[in-house]
Amino acid sequence: MFLAGVLYACNKNDTDEKWAKEEAELAEWIEINKPGLSIENGIYFEKVGPEYETNIKPEPGDYILVDYECRFLFEDVLEQVSYKDWQARGALYPSPYREGGPELWESKYWESMGIGQLRENECANVYIPSRMLNFQDFKTRVFWVHLRKVIDTDLKTYQEKIMGSCMKNFGNDVDTITVTENGKDYYVIFHVDQEGTGGDISGTSVKTHINETYFLQADDPKDCFKNKDYTWNKYLEIFQSVKKGGHITAVMPYRLMYGDKADLIDGQCAVPVNTVLKYDITIDN
Repeated sequence: MFLAGVLYACNKNDTDEKWAKEEAELAEWIEINKPGLSIENGIYFEKVGPEYETNIKPEPGDYILVDYECRFLFEDVLEQVSYKDWQARGALYPSPYREGGPELWESKYWESMGIGQLRENECANVYIPSRMLNFQDFKTRVFWVHLRKVIDTDLKTYQEKIMGSCMKNFGNDVDTITVTENGKDYYVIFHVDQEGTGGDISGTSVKTHINETYFLQADDPKDCFKNKDYTWNKYLEIFQSVKKGGHITAVMPYRLMYGDKADLIDGQCAVPVNTVLKYDITIDN
């Protein structure tokens, strides 16, 4: 017990010393290369790019769209890329803004990202030592962040706008069902592409083949997965007007399908909970 305690203390002291060394090197680099940068909670903030004539800034409780890249300060390496590569975890999606910063996938340990200092369309470089991320690789990260949009607190209306835009090519030839979750009414919008020629659908579940799935960001579809069998046990109303072999296109908020937990697709990509999903579905049974 005593030995374990000594080893723990030694390891902790060693980690603290390495963090302190990293932060001292960062401070020296900032003084030489970026003198005068503001620092808050150990994080340096540098606004870059043009300023915009807008007073729109995020308030706690708003949802925001943030595009970002991350690289190591002293290595010419991108740790992860921006939303342009949708498979990266830096995907553009509505993110809750809390006091000090957005809750992006990797940001659950971040004290601040300086987002509150930005207005819509403005960009910044944020220099974050590994201690602030609770990492022990002792590598300072530089996040380039772009505050694309402040959605305010009404995520539901924003999602419905994206859903409607996605289905606009079908005109008025769409149907809607209303689903109540946690006291709020959500919509599933669908279009019957083919009614099918098989038998009638019956029972409390429907076996389908999902040909394609997308998550929709700012009217920009990102391919999630293809060729997946899925049995529907809810929202069966969308299948009432088709027969076996029928084909349907449907859009809905992610939370209605999967709740509050982000899912991994083939163990690689997390689809975030605040997205909207589009399904291309063939009915099997």
